[in-house]
Amino acid sequence: MTASDQDHASQNRPSQDHPQGPHEINQHGAEFNANAEKLRHDEAQAHEIHTAATDALIARSRALRATLQDLHRVPTGAPEGLPAFREAFQAHYAAKQATVHPLLERHDKASVAVVRDREDGAQLLRRLDDVIAGKVAVEGMTLTTQLVLGEVDQYLLHEERDLVPWMQRSLH
Repeated sequence: MTASDQDHASQNRPSQDHPQGPHEINQHGAEFNANAEKLRHDEAQAHEIHTAATDALIARSRALRATLQDLHRVPTGAPEGLPAFREAFQAHYAAKQATVHPLLERHDKASVAVVRDREDGAQLLRRLDDVIAGKVAVEGMTLTTQLVLGEVDQYLLHEERDLVPWMQRSLH
């Protein structure tokens, strides 16, 4: 037998990696279909989780921004509703830590964004605490309060305008 004949014969020999006969072909087809269905189910479930997380984030952010508009209208000093706003912002921040950040941390490229977002949110909470506690000079209270509220507004706007669309592109 020539080398060419041996190559041809080995190509026609059944391989252990490929299904043999109709029964094995059907079994491999069923396994493939089951794996494909599980993958589709897992992807659909992940999409639902990501969508729920981003929808909740946007809803909380918009509610906080609406409250911010009312707080900005206070002409002098720290607004009376600032402690309640701080608590709502803390709850928003904690919810994001519990839901959105873990989703993002699963992606290497997102880890820098998560770290930055955590730092920014924590800093804003500290600044709100300082204003509420009166750790700001009385003559600068109105200006400082308005600046901190403006920074919180920018943080929330960044979530809606930049973070959520980036999450949607990255996680789907």
